[in-house]
Amino acid sequence: MKLTQRQFQFVVNSDVETLVAILCEERQMPLLDAFDCVYNSRIYQKLINARTGLYLQSPDYIYGYLQEELPSAHTKQNSKSKSSNREINRTPSLLA
Repeated sequence: MKLTQRQFQFVVNSDVETLVAILCEERQMPLLDAFDCVYNSRIYQKLINARTGLYLQSPDYIYGYLQEELPSAHTKQNSKSKSSNREINRTPSLLA
């Protein structure tokens, strides 16, 4: 499946929007902090690299990787992330 640059950017932006919403809801993170967290993450660098294929994955799948980067200080005490209960099939090549 070959996407135009515009389509690719739309998919990436949609994923970022969803990741930010999850961070705000599940981690009680302020909106601007959530955007900062996503845009400054290693996983975002992989998301914008079409060769990784990460943009083809669901936002929940991508969030699983983002969680691994986040400091625990952003986690709401005594709450479990909904995504932590999901089984995520990780592709090792994405972590390299």
